Amino acid sequence: MAEAAINGLNSGLDTAAIIDGLVALQRRPIDITIAKRDLEIEKLASFEDLKSRLLTFKSQVTEINTESEFLSIAGNFSNNSSSSTNTVVNVTTTSAASSGTFSLTVNQLAQEGKVTSGGFSSLTDEIAQGTFQITVGSTTTLIEINETNNTIDGLRLAINNSGIDANATFLNDGNSSNPIRLVISGTKTGADNGVSTQLFHSVIGGGLVDALPFTETQTAQDAIIVVDGVQATKSSNTVTDVIDGTTLNLQSAGSGIITLQTDSAAITEKVGAFIEGYNDLMGFLNSELFFDPDTNFTGTLFGNFTTQNLQSTLRNVISSTVEGVTGDFQYLSQVGITTQDSGLLLLDEGEFADSLNQDIGNVSQLFSSQGITTNSNVTFVGATDDTLAGTYDLRVLNGVPQLSKTGANDYTDATGSGTFFAGAAGTDAEGLNFRIASLTDGDYGTITFAAGVAETLNRELANLTDSSREGPLVAEIDTVTNTIDDFDETISEQEGRIELFEENLKARYSNLEVVVGRLNSQRDAFSGALAGIQSAFERR
Repeated sequence: MAEAAINGLNSGLDTAAIIDGLVALQRRPIDITIAKRDLEIEKLASFEDLKSRLLTFKSQVTEINTESEFLSIAGNFSNNSSSSTNTVVNVTTTSAASSGTFSLTVNQLAQEGKVTSGGFSSLTDEIAQGTFQITVGSTTTLIEINETNNTIDGLRLAINNSGIDANATFLNDGNSSNPIRLVISGTKTGADNGVSTQLFHSVIGGGLVDALPFTETQTAQDAIIVVDGVQATKSSNTVTDVIDGTTLNLQSAGSGIITLQTDSAAITEKVGAFIEGYNDLMGFLNSELFFDPDTNFTGTLFGNFTTQNLQSTLRNVISSTVEGVTGDFQYLSQVGITTQDSGLLLLDEGEFADSLNQDIGNVSQLFSSQGITTNSNVTFVGATDDTLAGTYDLRVLNGVPQLSKTGANDYTDATGSGTFFAGAAGTDAEGLNFRIASLTDGDYGTITFAAGVAETLNRELANLTDSSREGPLVAEIDTVTNTIDDFDETISEQEGRIELFEENLKARYSNLEVVVGRLNSQRDAFSGALAGIQSAFERR
């Protein structure tokens, strides 16, 4: 009855349409709130996308933000024997490697121990039951041989499942009657990893005997090499601790010269990846901060201070002078990296290669962080994000090292003890770590700290993306997230009020239809009565 009444059964009104129209008018504030929330959701998506891109770019920046990362070193080996076709060694390097040459002689390769059994006719040939003892290096394992595994293949499986550092396989020597031999090989090279076996089997009247003798077919041995006249013995053919930052993968006996030198191609590739990452980030910022004065169309983050400031910071870092450099190159543009009108970078690989050839150390300073000292008693150790680039005078007064920005003559005691010290908190040299061999009073030259473009960007990006630092981008994301939550709460409250409003309208219009229905009934009754009276008078 109520639904029929709402549809205007008695009044003839389209009450459903009237209610929908009134509710729609009441929903306009909600629609406005939803539109605002959708803009914030779009903004949040842009901020999250920006953070992801910043993290990606930061990983590219850290590939070149220290001198050891920037200066790629390639290793090559030149065989002393021009007629030899053997590969004596393969040389690989890490960022810790330094340029230099080393003589290398490989006298002996490391090898694993091996033992081989006598021949068998098939894999199912039975062996004596008892206790099989296998020793690899200093570890001995006992394997029980019984009716479940007393075949040569059963022994192979038992060895391989024992967990010992050895592997058992079959070898077919082509013998016409007993071609199958079991070969047990150690999985580790080195003289300390020899392999030996015995199958203890009890013989009546004879005690325990070795019922399955193996013959040593390869003796475990160390690699023996001589580097620059110094002999080294290693248990593996992969040698990582003889030349800093260099891995020697020994292949065969022989001798020659190892040359470690700057890998310009690898450096150019790293810088190219850095520029590609920068351009991707800058292109995204350009689109987000876009404004078309003809159409008034804008990007999602147009007008946002944090984003605008980031774009400005990126441009300034790229185009500014790099403090603390010691060569002729002070700008990226001087080594073939130029900024286009769009703000994107362009790399001239030819000019960059020429710059590397001219002064690779200076080019490295343009990108990475590094320190230079002028006194042999002083060693640069490192710096923190708080250390400002520049040159600092160092002296010792009353047994305490002091630092001052060169020319300022405002010496401040360094903090530390023994031989390790750092610039004091609150000064430009804060976090400048160094070692000093003598604490005798006097001047100890200067420490120059260069924070190149990559290191400076790394600091900026860390401030933006590290949640623990509560930087501006983190604050923006938190603010937008809270705003969206507030809008959701407001919309929920408004929806509740609209629902009550709609229910109230339906109740009122339903009541209206009831009233109209009653009035219609009264009208019909009154009309019927009048008609009866009128009919009575007409009959007279």
